Amino acid sequence: MKCKIEILESPYTGYCFGVKRAMSLLEEGLNRNRGKSVYAAGDIIHNPQAIEQLRFRGVESVDSLNDVKEGETFVIRAHGVHPDIISRARDKNIEIIDTTCPFVKRSQEYVKKLSRENREIIIIGDRDHPEVKGLSGHAGRKPLIIGSLDETRALPKLKKAGVVTQTTFSAKESERIVSEFKSRIEDLKVFNTICKATVKRRKATMNIAEQVDLMLVVGGKGSSNTRRLHYMCLDNNILSKHIETADEIEESWFSDIRRVGLTTGTSTPDWVLTEVKDRLREISEDC
Repeated sequence: MKCKIEILESPYTGYCFGVKRAMSLLEEGLNRNRGKSVYAAGDIIHNPQAIEQLRFRGVESVDSLNDVKEGETFVIRAHGVHPDIISRARDKNIEIIDTTCPFVKRSQEYVKKLSRENREIIIIGDRDHPEVKGLSGHAGRKPLIIGSLDETRALPKLKKAGVVTQTTFSAKESERIVSEFKSRIEDLKVFNTICKATVKRRKATMNIAEQVDLMLVVGGKGSSNTRRLHYMCLDNNILSKHIETADEIEESWFSDIRRVGLTTGTSTPDWVLTEVKDRLREISEDC
């Protein structure tokens, strides 16, 4: 093993704006409800380590709003939710902490606008992602959810439609899909809803990845934007490992590795990345 591993870190690591805002709003809610539990259906953000800390602070996970009683507090995740959930919470006199990312809320408004225009609504994204599920609820009727170019080509031709994209979806794939729609839909309105901060993070990741022997992508295994960073590296034949914590790092990975790149998903806490860097320095010093 070569000694003294050089670490190249992306300038875009840690929480994105939307996640920072979500955690800040949640902190305020926890302070208001000191000593009482706060409830959330699903993970507020896609990072197990952050979720575990929130659980220690009093944020409890429930299967649905049915498990939250009148007068208690319910958290809307950063990915947003179906509007019916918000209506039901208000009807039950449940306090709401709405941590929906502003960029996701903008997408929701676009979906409602397209619905008012009586357009067929198309959502480009992963149909199982919570953001896409939430967006679907704002459509007023069942939207078309498209996750690939092949799915686009299988659709019948439409006269009037509108498109929004999951904020963390691949920009290149979205462009290909939209291009195909333009040849198949007479009256098409497209809103570019991919998060610009996410795009910058991906570009910076690839810039670092091209300069190193090994790329470490740090973040939740359930985080779509983190997984995409990892797959981008693999697709470009760059040696890459997706890890959640420093404990997953194996010393055997660094045989003949001189330069290591570091990047994170948008919901990865800074302290997790700090522990990863500390572990890399330990390996470098021990060789």
